[in-house]
Amino acid sequence: MLKVEKGMMNMEGTIELFESLRTELINDYDATKGSIFGHKGLKVQGKVFMFYNESNIVVKLNPTDVEAALKLTGAKNFDPMGGKPMREWVEIPYGDNQQWFNFSLKGMAYVKSLIK
Repeated sequence: MLKVEKGMMNMEGTIELFESLRTELINDYDATKGSIFGHKGLKVQGKVFMFYNESNIVVKLNPTDVEAALKLTGAKNFDPMGGKPMREWVEIPYGDNQQWFNFSLKGMAYVKSLIK
């Protein structure tokens, strides 16, 4: 699981946290490197389930998990073009080690469930 020192909330710190999370999910789970919208991300079975965007992670989630994620301080539906948010994709700011890790696993499981 991710380990972080207090104060690593700036952009540089969140990039390091993202890279650590990405490495863990690749090494210990069924994730592979990928990208979307020009951002570093993760795929499962060829489909992107999470990526890094301006100090946040963006995760594809099922409706129940979207609702839970949107209750987090600063979380919002991802809106790449401005004006039409993507309802299954939630942008989650760094809150604590478990927050990014747990939602990443939920995103991976959700995307796997969509693959036939």
